[in-house]
Amino acid sequence: MITRLQRLTTGLSIIQEIPETFFSRIENSGSFGNHLFPAWSNTVFAPTSLSNKFEAVFNKYKAIPLKHNRDEIVNAFTLTNQIENLCTNQAGTIIVELSDLPISIREEIDTLFLYLYNTALKYTPFETHVSDSLKLAIDNFIRINGLGVCPFCGLEGFLNIEGQSRIALDHWLCKDLFPMAAVNFDNLFPIGYDCNGRATKGSKNILIDSPGSRNRVKAYYPYLDHGGVYSSFKFVNEPTIHGISDTDWTYSISPAEPTEQDIFESWNSVMNISHRYLDYFRKNIFLMWEADYKEFIDEDHDIEHAQTIDELKENFKRWKAAFPIKRRPGAILYRAFIDHLINDASDAYLYGLCENFKR
Repeated sequence: MITRLQRLTTGLSIIQEIPETFFSRIENSGSFGNHLFPAWSNTVFAPTSLSNKFEAVFNKYKAIPLKHNRDEIVNAFTLTNQIENLCTNQAGTIIVELSDLPISIREEIDTLFLYLYNTALKYTPFETHVSDSLKLAIDNFIRINGLGVCPFCGLEGFLNIEGQSRIALDHWLCKDLFPMAAVNFDNLFPIGYDCNGRATKGSKNILIDSPGSRNRVKAYYPYLDHGGVYSSFKFVNEPTIHGISDTDWTYSISPAEPTEQDIFESWNSVMNISHRYLDYFRKNIFLMWEADYKEFIDEDHDIEHAQTIDELKENFKRWKAAFPIKRRPGAILYRAFIDHLINDASDAYLYGLCENFKR
């Protein structure tokens, strides 16, 4: 909820046509063959084992004797790929996890879709066919959205440069639980390494409140239009030579639009935002902000070290402008901190800062 995102657009997204066509034709097909797939895919993937993976699903599907049980599998594919509607908890949407499918076909379904994501999506002839690649698509996503930091947390850099691992693609509905959405680009988002880890989003089912109660929630979806967040910092007790304890300060973050409390809570919970933000203050801002400010003044020859409190506040305003939310890690927190210095810090504390910075 830090910034609004424009969609990841890529020619690679046509890979979703393969399972869409397959599941739309499987029930009425008496035998396995190329007629179950888009014509282009039969040519592009002919040398691979993709067809074998689909045939394994086909055989297990046809071995299920009752039509209504087979229909559940086709419906599961359709329901699982309504990504945005599932996240916003639209009426009529149903959560179907891999474990809800007939046990006889689960392994084949999982194997197929993991192959589509892990192998077919990166298959060089397929990339040539669509004149695109995951790296190029992510580069374009970063450019269009003007990103220099992870758009989900704002804490870590977001660089997709040569010589290092490509930025991760996150399955918003995790592929462990929802493999049938593994290659749906409505479900794939470039994400920072730390946001994609087990301590944050990991393999959580974002559509429910907890694995125990499994109550549906309205989940944050990255392409939803939203009003963003309001971030506020305050020193309850201003710093002294004895340092800063947790009782000396408060920080709060909330949705800018009260009507968006539900998606805010989802984002906050899934990304572990509050916990990470509080620790960022402790281990980054409190320890480094004075050195960061001095460096800013020393490097900008148009700004002098402040001689008065008013001059210091003006310098802080200019320093705050050096923290664009989408481009500098931790900017959302630094801006809240600097706002406090400008608007709420005591004259005594600011005077002490002035004298310190003159040295």
